[in-house]
Amino acid sequence: MAQHRGLTGQSIALVAVFAGLIAASTLVPEVTLLGGVPLTLQTFAIVLAGLLLGPWRALAAVSLYLMLGLVGAPIFANGAAGLVVLTGPTGGYLIGFVLAATVIGTLAQILARRGVLARRGPATASLIAVGLVSIPIVYAVGVPWLVWRTGMPMLPTGCSEALLDCVSGVTVGVLPFLPGDILKVVAAGIVAAAIHRAYPGLLGSARRASSRVADPESATATA
Repeated sequence: MAQHRGLTGQSIALVAVFAGLIAASTLVPEVTLLGGVPLTLQTFAIVLAGLLLGPWRALAAVSLYLMLGLVGAPIFANGAAGLVVLTGPTGGYLIGFVLAATVIGTLAQILARRGVLARRGPATASLIAVGLVSIPIVYAVGVPWLVWRTGMPMLPTGCSEALLDCVSGVTVGVLPFLPGDILKVVAAGIVAAAIHRAYPGLLGSARRASSRVADPESATATA
């Protein structure tokens, strides 16, 4: 366990790689789904980092990405950069990314400790379920921030037209993105399960699983 918390070369490399992956995800052109729903890869990269790295390395990767963007690298959505992005209407989503990656990283590590990631079907379903936790976390920070910075109401009120035509925190900051976010989480869960099968020790699960097989009496005693 200690090796995954320590400042090892592998951990530093993984943090750097995933910070770069998150940055690269913002450069992929946006895809518009049926109904005008926008789909970008940033959420996919954030969730994948949490599912693969665990809490501390995921936190470090997302934080490194944010720091690079805040000091001027054009790696935020639409090539934006600088402190103005954090203080702007969408800054809350960036903060939500940090919290979400940490929480789902913690949950993924719990799955690894319990041996869930060693089982193909349960691993995929469990990782998708863990990834879905990121959605309410990001929205819980991002939407109130959006409402605060823009002055729009949180909920649509007095709308005579279609709901999506109403300007509110929910209709602007949640509804257009929710279907795409769910799809990206499902994709991240599937990819993460495949990577955990290929590298079963990524979250330390391989060592614990092998030790339990080798010494079942010891494993029972410590359970």
